[in-house]
Amino acid sequence: MISVVIASLGGDLSATLNSLNLGTLVPDEIIICLPNKGHLVKNLSIYKNTVVVYSEKYGQVCQRICGFKATNGDYVLQMDDDVVISSDCLELLMSSMVNHRGRVAVSPCWFNIANNEPLHKHKQNGILMFLYYRLINGSTGYSPGKISLAGTNFGVNPKEVHEKNIDVDWQPGGCILHNKKNLILDSYYPYERKAYSEDLIHSYFLRNSGLSLVVVVGAKCMTKINPRISLGNDLYQDFKARLYFVNMSKLSIFRMCLYYIIYIAISLFRRGV
Repeated sequence: MISVVIASLGGDLSATLNSLNLGTLVPDEIIICLPNKGHLVKNLSIYKNTVVVYSEKYGQVCQRICGFKATNGDYVLQMDDDVVISSDCLELLMSSMVNHRGRVAVSPCWFNIANNEPLHKHKQNGILMFLYYRLINGSTGYSPGKISLAGTNFGVNPKEVHEKNIDVDWQPGGCILHNKKNLILDSYYPYERKAYSEDLIHSYFLRNSGLSLVVVVGAKCMTKINPRISLGNDLYQDFKARLYFVNMSKLSIFRMCLYYIIYIAISLFRRGV
């Protein structure tokens, strides 16, 4: 039995729900966790395998954990409410899960829903990018699916890899399939509301519990590109959460600060300051 958990503020989730229910493997139940009864999901009644639960708190992580605790399935797919999966995505993830015999969390490759291009950039060439990769990750440089010494993350671009399954350091939190017995049910995120770097922190705890993290290259999910984090409070919140992760992971605060200096410099340059 497969459950899906979606943390949401409600609204029109039809694209996400349709992609789940029209696939080659359809989940037995979909649990949408809303903060309270003041939030509603549009046209919910047409989805017979879908129910709503309430966390009574705002926050992606606490809502997701509330949904986890309500599941009945042996396997649980966590999913964001702005994600669409390909028709065979869940089937491919489930196949990989079975082949790895459960001690694993599996996730798909990410694509831009607007143009169907990979969401994660390929390796950038040139002396400036060579120096950038060295600054944030030492002699290892660019490394798909890995976390840098600065606590930043490299995604997996399917055009760059040839394996069917890639072992990674982190997984984007918008689409991950778990064996239910491996779920983290204690709140691991120390801040409220928007969960900056949550996927890195979640991946840290999954790996520390002895799980392997695997990206299934043939599995595909799609979403919109997030805008660059704006200078000001958003960047401060991102810095604070990443610093928490870097300290916890014993990575380099110095390299992390270099990353933010470069980020701010590029942002100011683009604004013409």
